[in-house]
Parts: sequence; C-alpha cells; structure tokens
Amino acid sequence: MTAGTPTVRRRRPGDLPGLGTDLLEQQPRTRYPFRDPLPVSTDVFLHAEDALGAFVAEIDGDVVGHVGRTGPAHGFPDSARMNAACAKGHGCAVEELSYVSGLFTAERARGHGVGRALLETIVTDIRAAGHHPCLEVLPHHASARHLYLSTGWRDVLAIRPPWLTSVVGDEGPDVLVMVLPTE
Repeated sequence: MTAGTPTVRRRRPGDLPGLGTDLLEQQPRTRYPFRDPLPVSTDVFLHAEDALGAFVAEIDGDVVGHVGRTGPAHGFPDSARMNAACAKGHGCAVEELSYVSGLFTAERARGHGVGRALLETIVTDIRAAGHHPCLEVLPHHASARHLYLSTGWRDVLAIRPPWLTSVVGDEGPDVLVMVLPTE
C-alpha cells in the first residue's frame, strides 16, 4: 500500500463486509481476536447493531482500520467486576463508562498511524458523550498494549473470563482491564 495519512470517519453499513475480511486476515499475525474461529459473525464482533459509536480509518479512500465503543460491560460473569474497577479508576458511576471495542488495523496499513488515529478519535467521542474510556487487552497483543500504555492508559484489573479459560485453560494470560484517566 502507498504510504498515506489516515483519515477517520464514522463507520457506514457498507464498510462491514470489508472490515470483516480485514479483521480475519490480520488475526493469524496479531492473534486479535484471540478466539479463532470467532464464535460470532464479524458483524456481531464489530458491534454492527449496538455500537454507541464506530469509526473507520481510510488511506487514499481504502478502509484500513476500525474502532467502536460500547456502554458499560454486561452479560457475562465478570462484567460487574470490570465495571466496578473502571468506575473506581475514573471516580465515576458505572453508567458513565464506555468501552473501546474492535480496534484493529488492516495488514496492508500497519505502521501508518492508523491505530493511534482511531484510538484518539474514539477517546474524543467517548469524552464528548460525557463518558469515561475503558478497554480490555491481552498481554499477547503487545503492539496494542504498547499503544495504550504510551498514550496514558493504566491497568485497573486483571481477570480470567470464562471465554478465555475455555480457549487457553488456566495457564494462559489474564485479560487486562484499563482506563484512560482525564488529563
């Protein structure tokens, strides 16, 4: 791909098929998503129907990355613990939390600042909504973890959710739950 500067815009429904292909194409190298195969469609994984906000990055008109945001975690055993740790880390109510989700860069655009541009955009979107940013990351996702730490995110909880235990057993990594404090 020709080196260009990424631009970020809101995700459109027509972006989803290509994003699904790009997500699965980059998975063998990045191990994101960690579960392979995914237990849900890529549209569900990217929160096509329930995202509170979603953005894509483009370089020269080519969609090369994605990020979304959801509300407080819900629907699984550790969601209350995650929300409580994030709310405590931010000093806010659980209802004021938003989680970064589905952040990835297409293989053909790695190294062009796409992930950083998407992360900055979603954090701005979360804060504009009056919410506080949270996310989950595995230590295996070293480049993502480096990006988060280099931009001020900090760990508030390490957990072993049932979905992860079912994939790697008790010997695998914990999920790290992070917050980005207000500057």
